Amino acid sequence: MILVNGDSFTAGEESTISWPSLVPDAVNIATSGASNDHIMSSTVYYIQTQLKPDYVIVAWTSPDRIDVSGKHLTATSQARYGKTLVDEVFKDWNSSWARVKFLTQVGVLHGFLESKNIPHVFVSTFDIQTWAQGPMEDFYLGWPDQGIVEWMGDCPKGPGGHPLELGHQRIAERINEYIRHLGWIS
Repeated sequence: MILVNGDSFTAGEESTISWPSLVPDAVNIATSGASNDHIMSSTVYYIQTQLKPDYVIVAWTSPDRIDVSGKHLTATSQARYGKTLVDEVFKDWNSSWARVKFLTQVGVLHGFLESKNIPHVFVSTFDIQTWAQGPMEDFYLGWPDQGIVEWMGDCPKGPGGHPLELGHQRIAERINEYIRHLGWIS
């Protein structure tokens, strides 16, 4: 079984399919609007409380999202969660802080998966491709210049900018080609 986690681009928002539905033996636990906080913690939680997967694929999202008490906050989510909460959460936000936080999340999840002997691949949905360099590139697909948005290309998108069926097919082709090369699927 291949555990897949990510945000709305992985969950399949605005589409009748998701790219994980086109990956053999994949279980998709992605959540629309998920932050990297949520992606990291829900991956660990699933592995600790459910069946241990044979493999894991994580599609990291924008660092502009923060999970607070189960709320997926962005700097523009004031209408949904209130100006005071959002302003307080994002008052010290800057790209340097976000980069350090993201690389810490990646390191923590990589270390956890390594400790469980679970082979894994990390991909980027958008915004963070250039942040992973050096030895971490060994378990990244597409870094430093590609991610899900680039793989779906100029295909039709939904009103929210999410890939529709053709985009999910293109993303799945790229993922399947890579994990076939790794020997995860035949």
